[in-house]
Amino acid sequence: MDYLPYSQEYMLAVSVMGGMILGFIWDIYRLVRHYTKLSAAATAIGDILYWLISIYIGIQLIFDISFGNVRFFILIGFISGALLYFYGISRYILKAAIFIVDAIIKLIKKIISLLIDPIKYAANILINKFKILFYPIKFKYEKTRNTAKKRYKFFKFRVKKLSKNRKMIYNKKRHLRKMKKRKRGKRTIERRSKNYRTKEKNQ
Repeated sequence: MDYLPYSQEYMLAVSVMGGMILGFIWDIYRLVRHYTKLSAAATAIGDILYWLISIYIGIQLIFDISFGNVRFFILIGFISGALLYFYGISRYILKAAIFIVDAIIKLIKKIISLLIDPIKYAANILINKFKILFYPIKFKYEKTRNTAKKRYKFFKFRVKKLSKNRKMIYNKKRHLRKMKKRKRGKRTIERRSKNYRTKEKNQ
């Protein structure tokens, strides 16, 4: 028989405690997921990390209590410890942990608000004073801006009007050129016809 440093009852109790510890680590992981809202990829990575940590803790416990000799009752102890934790005290521990974390978050928020509120109040007072001081400059700026906008709109309107007038003048000139060309064409046709008639008479 292999020499074991501890009795079987002690090893069973330690393995049961080990299963409960693994269950507690799982609850911590669930708590992290509750507050961080991990994505699917991050959840998969977290699951893998949990199982790696669980395997490492289990192997270390087995080496500590039985020099690496895996006994059937040790495995039963791990499983029974995990089941006792999950179906016994897991829900209460998780609720208590959520309550404590929520209370800590609220306390931190209150402390931050207490530190920031005076700064905000002082900043608002300074901003209001600066607004009062710079109000004349702001009024002049707005006035000049509005006048500049009006002038720009008027200039734009004038440019559009001039462009339209130019187009109309160009179209009129083009029409007159076409009419002159037509008149010239008619005159040349009339001259040719007259010359042709005179030739026929002379013959």
